Amino acid sequence: MDTPDTRLDRARRRRVTAHTILDRLGLFERWRPLGSPVLVGSVALDLVVEPDIDMEVYSPVPSIAEGFAVLAPCAQLPGVRKLRFTNALDLPDRGLYWRLDYEFTPEETWQIDMWWLPDDHPGPRAADLVSPVRAALDDSTRDAVLAIKEGAAARGEATQGVWVYQAALDHGVRTYDEFRAWKARTPTDGLTSWHPGVPRTAG
Repeated sequence: MDTPDTRLDRARRRRVTAHTILDRLGLFERWRPLGSPVLVGSVALDLVVEPDIDMEVYSPVPSIAEGFAVLAPCAQLPGVRKLRFTNALDLPDRGLYWRLDYEFTPEETWQIDMWWLPDDHPGPRAADLVSPVRAALDDSTRDAVLAIKEGAAARGEATQGVWVYQAALDHGVRTYDEFRAWKARTPTDGLTSWHPGVPRTAG
Protein backbone atom coordinates (compact mmCIF):
# COMPACT_ATOMS: atom_id res chain seq x y z
CA MET A 1 0.00 0.00 0.00
CA ASP A 2 1.28 3.46 -0.88
CA THR A 3 2.22 5.74 1.97
CA PRO A 4 3.75 9.22 2.06
CA ASP A 5 7.12 7.62 2.82
CA THR A 6 6.99 5.27 -0.17
CA ARG A 7 5.96 8.09 -2.51
CA LEU A 8 8.76 10.29 -1.20
CA ASP A 9 11.27 7.46 -1.55
CA ARG A 10 10.25 6.89 -5.19
CA ALA A 11 10.60 10.60 -5.94
CA ARG A 12 14.04 10.77 -4.39
CA ARG A 13 15.22 7.72 -6.31
CA ARG A 14 14.00 9.33 -9.53
CA ARG A 15 15.85 12.52 -8.60
CA VAL A 16 19.08 10.53 -8.19
CA THR A 17 18.51 9.07 -11.66
CA ALA A 18 17.97 12.57 -13.08
CA HIS A 19 21.25 13.83 -11.65
CA THR A 20 23.04 10.73 -12.93
CA ILE A 21 21.79 11.56 -16.44
CA LEU A 22 22.81 15.22 -16.14
CA ASP A 23 26.29 14.10 -15.06
CA ARG A 24 26.58 11.59 -17.91
CA LEU A 25 25.64 14.19 -20.50
CA GLY A 26 27.57 17.03 -18.85
CA LEU A 27 24.81 19.48 -19.73
CA PHE A 28 25.62 22.11 -17.13
CA GLU A 29 29.28 22.07 -18.13
CA ARG A 30 28.35 22.33 -21.81
CA TRP A 31 26.02 25.30 -21.29
CA ARG A 32 28.09 27.25 -18.77
CA PRO A 33 30.41 28.93 -21.32
CA LEU A 34 27.33 30.46 -23.01
CA GLY A 35 25.27 31.54 -20.01
CA SER A 36 23.93 30.63 -16.59
CA PRO A 37 22.22 27.20 -16.55
CA VAL A 38 19.58 26.66 -13.87
CA LEU A 39 17.88 23.41 -12.86
CA VAL A 40 14.12 23.97 -12.58
CA GLY A 41 10.92 21.96 -12.37
CA SER A 42 10.34 18.72 -10.51
CA VAL A 43 14.00 17.71 -10.22
CA ALA A 44 14.89 21.02 -8.57
CA LEU A 45 11.91 20.62 -6.24
CA ASP A 46 12.55 16.93 -5.44
CA LEU A 47 9.07 16.08 -6.76
CA VAL A 48 9.98 13.81 -9.66
CA VAL A 49 7.36 11.41 -10.97
CA GLU A 50 7.61 11.46 -14.75
CA PRO A 51 11.05 10.93 -16.38
CA ASP A 52 11.52 14.62 -17.18
CA ILE A 53 14.34 17.07 -16.48
CA ASP A 54 13.92 20.81 -16.97
CA MET A 55 16.66 23.39 -17.40
CA GLU A 56 16.76 27.09 -18.20
CA VAL A 57 19.84 28.94 -19.47
CA TYR A 58 20.17 32.71 -19.22
CA SER A 59 22.44 35.03 -21.19
CA PRO A 60 22.16 38.45 -22.86
CA VAL A 61 21.39 37.11 -26.36
CA PRO A 62 20.45 33.45 -27.02
CA SER A 63 21.96 32.08 -30.23
CA ILE A 64 20.59 29.23 -32.33
CA ALA A 65 23.99 28.45 -33.81
CA GLU A 66 25.75 28.44 -30.43
CA GLY A 67 23.02 26.32 -28.91
CA PHE A 68 23.41 23.68 -31.57
CA ALA A 69 27.19 23.85 -31.17
CA VAL A 70 26.69 22.95 -27.50
CA LEU A 71 24.14 20.19 -28.04
CA ALA A 72 25.08 18.59 -31.36
CA PRO A 73 27.95 16.59 -29.75
CA CYS A 74 25.41 15.11 -27.33
CA ALA A 75 23.73 13.37 -30.27
CA GLN A 76 26.76 11.07 -30.48
CA LEU A 77 26.67 10.04 -26.84
CA PRO A 78 25.43 6.56 -25.86
CA GLY A 79 21.76 6.61 -24.91
CA VAL A 80 20.83 9.82 -26.73
CA ARG A 81 17.97 8.97 -29.10
CA LYS A 82 16.52 12.31 -30.24
CA LEU A 83 17.35 15.99 -30.29
CA ARG A 84 14.65 18.50 -31.25
CA PHE A 85 14.59 22.29 -31.57
CA THR A 86 12.00 25.07 -31.54
CA ASN A 87 12.64 28.76 -32.17
CA ALA A 88 10.11 30.50 -29.92
CA LEU A 89 11.81 33.89 -29.67
CA ASP A 90 8.79 35.58 -31.27
CA LEU A 91 6.24 33.43 -29.42
CA PRO A 92 4.93 33.84 -25.86
CA ASP A 93 7.77 31.70 -24.44
CA ARG A 94 10.33 34.13 -25.95
CA GLY A 95 13.22 31.73 -26.05
CA LEU A 96 15.03 28.92 -27.81
CA TYR A 97 14.04 25.38 -26.91
CA TRP A 98 15.82 22.06 -27.24
CA ARG A 99 14.51 18.67 -26.17
CA LEU A 100 16.86 15.74 -25.75
CA ASP A 101 15.57 12.17 -25.29
CA TYR A 102 17.93 9.95 -23.31
CA GLU A 103 17.47 6.19 -22.94
CA PHE A 104 18.52 5.47 -19.37
CA THR A 105 17.48 1.83 -19.71
CA PRO A 106 15.66 0.03 -22.55
CA GLU A 107 12.47 0.47 -20.52
CA GLU A 108 13.04 4.06 -19.38
CA THR A 109 13.63 7.09 -21.59
CA TRP A 110 14.02 10.53 -20.03
CA GLN A 111 13.04 13.81 -21.66
CA ILE A 112 15.32 16.77 -21.01
CA ASP A 113 13.77 20.17 -21.77
CA MET A 114 16.21 23.07 -22.18
CA TRP A 115 15.13 26.69 -22.64
CA TRP A 116 17.71 29.34 -23.50
CA LEU A 117 16.26 32.69 -22.47
CA PRO A 118 17.55 36.28 -22.50
CA ASP A 119 18.54 37.81 -19.18
CA ASP A 120 15.79 40.40 -19.58
CA HIS A 121 13.07 37.81 -20.22
CA PRO A 122 9.86 39.33 -18.83
CA GLY A 123 8.61 36.06 -17.40
CA PRO A 124 7.07 33.91 -16.31
CA ARG A 125 10.31 32.07 -15.65
CA ALA A 126 10.48 28.64 -14.05
CA ALA A 127 13.71 29.69 -12.32
CA ASP A 128 11.74 32.25 -10.30
CA LEU A 129 9.34 29.58 -9.04
CA VAL A 130 11.79 27.12 -7.48
CA SER A 131 12.64 28.96 -4.25
CA PRO A 132 9.10 30.09 -3.33
CA VAL A 133 7.60 26.66 -4.01
CA ARG A 134 10.31 24.92 -1.98
CA ALA A 135 9.69 27.36 0.87
CA ALA A 136 5.92 26.82 0.73
CA LEU A 137 5.98 23.02 0.72
CA ASP A 138 5.49 21.01 3.88
CA ASP A 139 5.16 17.26 4.39
CA SER A 140 1.43 17.30 3.63
CA THR A 141 1.57 19.37 0.46
CA ARG A 142 4.66 17.57 -0.82
CA ASP A 143 2.85 14.26 -0.48
CA ALA A 144 -0.25 15.72 -2.13
CA VAL A 145 1.79 16.84 -5.14
CA LEU A 146 3.37 13.41 -5.48
CA ALA A 147 0.01 11.65 -5.09
CA ILE A 148 -1.57 13.85 -7.77
CA LYS A 149 1.33 13.37 -10.16
CA GLU A 150 1.43 9.61 -9.63
CA GLY A 151 -2.34 9.42 -10.10
CA ALA A 152 -2.00 11.19 -13.44
CA ALA A 153 0.90 9.00 -14.51
CA ALA A 154 -1.01 5.82 -13.63
CA ARG A 155 -3.79 6.95 -15.97
CA GLY A 156 -1.41 8.03 -18.72
CA GLU A 157 -2.55 11.64 -18.40
CA ALA A 158 -0.11 14.52 -18.74
CA THR A 159 0.05 17.17 -16.04
CA GLN A 160 1.97 20.43 -15.92
CA GLY A 161 3.71 20.75 -12.59
CA VAL A 162 2.90 24.39 -11.95
CA TRP A 163 -0.85 23.67 -11.91
CA VAL A 164 -0.38 20.78 -9.50
CA TYR A 165 1.65 23.02 -7.17
CA GLN A 166 -0.97 25.75 -7.34
CA ALA A 167 -3.81 23.32 -6.63
CA ALA A 168 -2.03 21.72 -3.67
CA LEU A 169 -0.54 24.84 -2.10
CA ASP A 170 -3.28 27.41 -2.64
CA HIS A 171 -6.47 25.37 -2.95
CA GLY A 172 -6.06 22.41 -0.59
CA VAL A 173 -6.23 19.77 -3.34
CA ARG A 174 -4.90 16.44 -2.08
CA THR A 175 -5.85 13.70 -4.57
CA TYR A 176 -5.81 13.25 -8.31
CA ASP A 177 -9.61 13.12 -8.49
CA GLU A 178 -9.76 16.42 -6.60
CA PHE A 179 -7.17 17.84 -8.98
CA ARG A 180 -9.18 16.86 -12.04
CA ALA A 181 -12.23 18.55 -10.56
CA TRP A 182 -10.21 21.68 -9.72
CA LYS A 183 -8.68 21.78 -13.19
CA ALA A 184 -12.12 21.47 -14.83
CA ARG A 185 -13.13 24.79 -13.30
CA THR A 186 -9.74 26.53 -13.63
CA PRO A 187 -8.25 28.03 -16.81
CA THR A 188 -4.98 26.18 -17.37
CA ASP A 189 -4.18 27.15 -20.95
CA GLY A 190 -1.20 29.34 -21.73
CA LEU A 191 1.50 30.65 -19.44
CA THR A 192 0.99 31.42 -15.77
CA SER A 193 2.71 33.89 -13.47
CA TRP A 194 1.43 32.10 -10.35
CA HIS A 195 3.53 31.99 -7.20
CA PRO A 196 2.49 30.40 -3.89
CA GLY A 197 -0.13 32.58 -2.27
CA VAL A 198 -0.53 34.66 -5.44
CA PRO A 199 -2.91 32.68 -7.70
CA ARG A 200 -2.98 34.68 -10.89
CA THR A 201 -2.72 33.63 -14.54
CA ALA A 202 -1.66 35.33 -17.71
CA GLY A 203 -1.38 34.44 -21.36
